[in-house]
Parts: sequence; structure tokens; C-alpha cells
Amino acid sequence: MTRNVFWPVAASLFSVLSCAASGPEAETAPAAEVAAVEAAAPWNFETAADAIRETSCAEGGAPMRGMLPLNLTVAPLNERQVEVLSERIQKGAEFAGAWELTSTDPNFGGLSGLAVEDDTSLLAVTDAGGWVKLALNDDAPSAAAIGYMRGPGGRLLSGKTENDAEGLAVRDGIAFVSFERDFRVAAFAIGTCGAGANAVEIAALPSTFEGTVIDSNEGPEALKLSFGGELEFGFEAAPEGRSPLGHILADGAGAWTGKSAPNPSGFALVSMDSVRLPNGTDRDIYLYRSFDPLRGIRSVLAWGPGEDERIALSRPVMTDNFEGLAVQALPSGDVRLWIVSDNNFSEQQRTLIYAIDLNL
Repeated sequence: MTRNVFWPVAASLFSVLSCAASGPEAETAPAAEVAAVEAAAPWNFETAADAIRETSCAEGGAPMRGMLPLNLTVAPLNERQVEVLSERIQKGAEFAGAWELTSTDPNFGGLSGLAVEDDTSLLAVTDAGGWVKLALNDDAPSAAAIGYMRGPGGRLLSGKTENDAEGLAVRDGIAFVSFERDFRVAAFAIGTCGAGANAVEIAALPSTFEGTVIDSNEGPEALKLSFGGELEFGFEAAPEGRSPLGHILADGAGAWTGKSAPNPSGFALVSMDSVRLPNGTDRDIYLYRSFDPLRGIRSVLAWGPGEDERIALSRPVMTDNFEGLAVQALPSGDVRLWIVSDNNFSEQQRTLIYAIDLNL
């Protein structure tokens, strides 16, 4: 059952507004119409944030609670590898760094979602229900800590159906995570009580699209929190190769918007984020993935419809299963795109993290 701790707040506010409008000349909408308006209203971060923190951190805590230091080796790509990568970069973009991350800890890996916490750290989720904090030193990964997600009752998530975390969005210390297998979005006040944060269930997401059941491994890979405070999700794949987009409603439902991500042909959506530019406009940025045995894993990073607004990563470029995208507005006015690869906890794959600066 989906539990929505902030819906009573929204309902109370709606009730107050309705009472304020009453009077001799005021018209009262039928109850069914009121219910429809409430249900269709979008979920909003500002309305929900306080209740999420209170519920998620009921026992109190500290930002690093439940996080343990992780042995991490950060190896910059060599000069030739960076040169090959740079050949894929068009005018107005440049590589700000490229590294391979390794650890002797077998729990490290599977980084599938990425977000900028602040100027000194990144946060990642793993598809085994883990949190990985990456400290930044001189704009490069330098250290890491690991912890594990807890359900609404404080029990550690267990099994692929529960803990297949994919999408991540962070604002003001609250992490929102989308899950495959059991399609849902949950919130964790990780900035208040670290990995000790209990999940606050935000919404169950649709399991069908246009009447067809969606494969359990092609669900909500992408999650975004808009600047207006709305939660938006994107599924990896649906019939006819589309990646449908949806949003969370105030009543705790996930609903399709009728839109799909602008996928390049043959690619599926795996992450999305947005940035507010100095001129006040918002720019959506998407990360797509494709795989076949002949060409291997290929990725496209796109911030517009034109060929000069995308970067393609494929052999012989050093690439892997890129799934996580985080967008950072820099003081200079440029935009930094962080992407990270999911090695599926396999020795045959790599955990790569790249930083690419754009002048938008």
C-alpha cells in the first residue's frame, strides 16, 4: 500500500481555500469535482518536504549515520584515452575529467543513479539498494562512503524486487529514488539522518502503458525533480521503442503525461536531469543507452535536438554501461554534466565517471 504522509497537508490547504471562497454569492463545486481537482494536482516538494523529514528520521540521526568509509581507488584515464574522448566533443563542450573507480570492497559497484549533493560531494544509488557518497576534491572524486537503504519500518531493503534502485534526484537533503521490479518512488531524508533514513513511500508507478504490461527490467530508470518542485519519471522502454514520461500527483499516484523522451533511434532512456540557465530558462538533459553484441554498449548524452547538442560514446572510446546523470550549474555560468557507469558488479565491466562542461 502506498502511504502518502503529506496528502493531509495538501487536503487541509485545499479545504481552507474552499472555505475562504464561501459566502452568499460563492458557488460550491460538487464533491466529485473537488476530488478530481485534488487528485489531478501535481505533487510538490515544498508541500511535502517537512513531513518527509519528520517521518524518514523519526529516530533522529546525523548526516553520516549508517555510512561506512569505502576503500576507493581513483585512476584518471590516460592521455590517449582522453584524446580519443575529446574527439567526440563538439565546439562549446570540453572534458573536465574522466576517471575509473575501483575498490577492494565487493559491495562497491552497480552505480545506477547520480545526483549533485553540493559543491563538494556527489551521491549515487546502486541497483542493490545502496548509497554511495563520493567526496570531490579539486573537482575530482577523492573518497567514498557506503550505506544501505531502509524501508518505511526501518528494515533494510532485501532482494532484487525491493532494492533495484535506478533513478535519483536530491534537493535540500532529501533523496528521491525510483525503483525497477516494484515500480515506485520513495523519499529518504539522507541529509538529516544518512543511511539511517527510512523510506517514505511517495507513489506507486504504472505497470502498463497503452494497455501493455511493461517488462520489470524496463521501468523507471529516470527521475527528475523540476525547479517548480514536481517529480517526473521516465521509463526505459515501452512498446514501439518509446520511453514514456510521467509525473507524480498529489494523491500519491503516478500518471503518464502523454509525452515520451526524444530518444535517438535504437536507444532507450536511462537518466534525465535539468538545469536553470542564467537567462532563467530551464534546459532538459537526457542520457540514453543501447546495446548489441556487435557494437557493444553505446551511449548518447543530449541537451537539445540538434546533432551539435549531443555526445555519442561508443568504441573505440573508453565507455561502459552509463546509467547515471547529474547536472551541476557552475559559478562561471557553464554547466557540468556528470555521468557514471553501472558495472553490474562484474569484473568484466568498469565503473567510469566523466565530467563534461557545456557553455549553454
